[in-house]
Amino acid sequence: MTDPNIRSTSEALMTKRFDEEVRVERDGGMPSGFEWRGRRYRVVDVIGRWRIEGRWWEDGRDREYWRVEARGGAVWDLYHDRQRDRWHMERLWD
Repeated sequence: MTDPNIRSTSEALMTKRFDEEVRVERDGGMPSGFEWRGRRYRVVDVIGRWRIEGRWWEDGRDREYWRVEARGGAVWDLYHDRQRDRWHMERLWD
């Protein structure tokens, strides 16, 4: 019998792109929670962090990305637009 909680390697992951502004709470410089579309999410794990800066597509972006797991298991990509000092929720992993 197959465990329904384990994905097979042939099963593709899906993402949904939103790129909407969010309000982020930080603890020790890392996201600890965020509010999106009127709902609050608590971050339980920071999975990754990376930065895009410079002349990305000639628009001069400076973004710090955070891949986080929220309570309940959903994985989200958040980024901080360092030029405008705004946070966005870019992607939800399914």
